[in-house]
Amino acid sequence: MDTIDLEKLLQRGYYVTLGATSSLIEVIQDPTKREENLRRLGRSFDEITQELAEKGVTTEAEARSYVDKFIAQQVNGTTTDIESVGLTTVTTTAKTVDDNSSDNTSDKPDKKVKASMRDEIAELTQQLASLRSELEQLRSN
Repeated sequence: MDTIDLEKLLQRGYYVTLGATSSLIEVIQDPTKREENLRRLGRSFDEITQELAEKGVTTEAEARSYVDKFIAQQVNGTTTDIESVGLTTVTTTAKTVDDNSSDNTSDKPDKKVKASMRDEIAELTQQLASLRSELEQLRSN
Protein backbone atom coordinates (compact mmCIF):
# COMPACT_ATOMS: atom_id res chain seq x y z
CA MET A 1 0.00 0.00 0.00
CA ASP A 2 1.31 3.42 -0.92
CA THR A 3 2.16 5.84 1.92
CA ILE A 4 -0.11 8.52 0.49
CA ASP A 5 -3.01 6.07 0.33
CA LEU A 6 -2.40 5.04 3.92
CA GLU A 7 -2.32 8.68 5.00
CA LYS A 8 -5.60 9.39 3.21
CA LEU A 9 -7.14 6.26 4.71
CA LEU A 10 -6.12 7.27 8.22
CA GLN A 11 -7.38 10.82 7.69
CA ARG A 12 -10.70 9.55 6.36
CA GLY A 13 -10.95 7.15 9.31
CA TYR A 14 -10.34 10.05 11.67
CA TYR A 15 -13.09 12.13 10.07
CA VAL A 16 -15.54 9.20 9.97
CA THR A 17 -14.89 8.53 13.66
CA LEU A 18 -15.32 12.22 14.50
CA GLY A 19 -18.56 12.34 12.49
CA ALA A 20 -19.86 9.15 14.12
CA THR A 21 -19.07 10.53 17.56
CA SER A 22 -20.83 13.78 16.72
CA SER A 23 -23.87 11.84 15.48
CA LEU A 24 -23.91 9.73 18.63
CA ILE A 25 -23.85 12.84 20.80
CA GLU A 26 -26.70 14.32 18.75
CA VAL A 27 -28.72 11.13 19.21
CA ILE A 28 -28.17 11.20 22.96
CA GLN A 29 -29.09 14.88 23.23
CA ASP A 30 -32.02 14.86 20.78
CA PRO A 31 -34.29 11.77 20.56
CA THR A 32 -35.72 12.93 17.22
CA LYS A 33 -32.26 12.52 15.69
CA ARG A 34 -32.40 8.84 16.67
CA GLU A 35 -35.15 8.11 14.14
CA GLU A 36 -33.35 10.08 11.45
CA ASN A 37 -30.09 8.20 12.04
CA LEU A 38 -31.87 4.82 12.04
CA ARG A 39 -33.30 5.63 8.60
CA ARG A 40 -29.78 6.40 7.37
CA LEU A 41 -28.54 2.94 8.33
CA GLY A 42 -30.40 1.49 5.32
CA ARG A 43 -27.93 3.14 2.97
CA SER A 44 -24.78 1.58 1.61
CA PHE A 45 -21.61 1.54 3.68
CA ASP A 46 -19.86 3.97 1.30
CA GLU A 47 -22.68 6.50 1.53
CA ILE A 48 -22.71 6.31 5.32
CA THR A 49 -18.94 6.72 5.62
CA GLN A 50 -18.97 9.61 3.14
CA GLU A 51 -21.68 11.39 5.14
CA LEU A 52 -19.89 10.75 8.45
CA ALA A 53 -16.58 11.98 6.99
CA GLU A 54 -18.23 15.20 5.82
CA LYS A 55 -19.80 15.65 9.24
CA GLY A 56 -16.39 15.03 10.83
CA VAL A 57 -14.76 17.73 8.69
CA THR A 58 -17.51 20.17 9.69
CA THR A 59 -17.22 19.24 13.35
CA GLU A 60 -13.45 19.71 13.30
CA ALA A 61 -13.80 23.14 11.67
CA GLU A 62 -16.37 24.20 14.26
CA ALA A 63 -14.15 22.98 17.09
CA ARG A 64 -11.12 24.83 15.72
CA SER A 65 -13.18 28.00 15.37
CA TYR A 66 -14.45 27.67 18.93
CA VAL A 67 -10.93 27.16 20.31
CA ASP A 68 -9.55 30.08 18.27
CA LYS A 69 -12.31 32.36 19.58
CA PHE A 70 -11.68 31.19 23.12
CA ILE A 71 -7.95 31.92 22.79
CA ALA A 72 -8.72 35.35 21.30
CA GLN A 73 -10.94 36.11 24.28
CA GLN A 74 -8.20 35.09 26.68
CA VAL A 75 -5.59 37.19 24.89
CA ASN A 76 -7.76 40.30 24.71
CA GLY A 77 -9.72 39.79 27.89
CA THR A 78 -12.93 40.53 25.98
CA THR A 79 -15.14 38.90 23.41
CA THR A 80 -13.77 39.78 19.98
CA ASP A 81 -13.91 38.38 16.50
CA ILE A 82 -11.07 36.01 15.63
CA GLU A 83 -10.19 37.88 12.42
CA SER A 84 -9.52 41.09 14.33
CA VAL A 85 -6.95 39.34 16.51
CA GLY A 86 -5.17 37.73 13.58
CA LEU A 87 -4.57 34.34 15.19
CA THR A 88 -3.62 31.49 12.90
CA THR A 89 -3.15 27.79 13.42
CA VAL A 90 0.45 26.70 13.04
CA THR A 91 1.45 23.10 12.55
CA THR A 92 5.03 22.06 13.14
CA THR A 93 6.88 18.80 13.42
CA ALA A 94 9.60 18.31 16.01
CA LYS A 95 12.82 16.67 14.88
CA THR A 96 15.44 15.17 17.14
CA VAL A 97 19.13 15.91 16.91
CA ASP A 98 21.45 12.93 17.08
CA ASP A 99 24.07 13.73 19.70
CA ASN A 100 26.19 10.56 19.35
CA SER A 101 29.24 12.14 17.75
CA SER A 102 32.70 11.22 18.93
CA ASP A 103 35.26 13.72 20.19
CA ASN A 104 37.60 13.32 17.22
CA THR A 105 38.94 16.29 15.30
CA SER A 106 37.41 14.73 12.17
CA ASP A 107 33.96 15.74 13.46
CA LYS A 108 34.58 19.51 13.12
CA PRO A 109 31.69 20.00 10.64
CA ASP A 110 29.29 18.28 13.11
CA LYS A 111 30.52 20.47 15.98
CA LYS A 112 30.06 23.57 13.83
CA VAL A 113 26.49 22.52 13.05
CA LYS A 114 25.80 21.83 16.72
CA ALA A 115 27.24 25.20 17.69
CA SER A 116 25.03 26.95 15.16
CA MET A 117 22.06 25.00 16.49
CA ARG A 118 22.91 26.08 20.03
CA ASP A 119 23.10 29.70 18.85
CA GLU A 120 19.74 29.36 17.13
CA ILE A 121 18.19 27.80 20.24
CA ALA A 122 19.57 30.61 22.38
CA GLU A 123 18.16 33.19 19.96
CA LEU A 124 14.76 31.49 19.94
CA THR A 125 14.79 31.33 23.74
CA GLN A 126 15.48 35.06 23.87
CA GLN A 127 12.64 35.75 21.43
CA LEU A 128 10.31 33.61 23.54
CA ALA A 129 11.28 35.51 26.67
CA SER A 130 10.62 38.85 24.98
CA LEU A 131 7.24 37.63 23.70
CA ARG A 132 6.32 36.50 27.21
CA SER A 133 7.22 39.87 28.69
CA GLU A 134 5.26 41.66 25.96
CA LEU A 135 2.26 39.43 26.66
CA GLU A 136 2.47 40.23 30.37
CA GLN A 137 2.57 43.96 29.54
CA LEU A 138 -0.50 43.60 27.33
CA ARG A 139 -2.35 41.71 30.05
CA SER A 140 -1.56 44.34 32.66
CA ASN A 141 -2.91 47.16 30.43
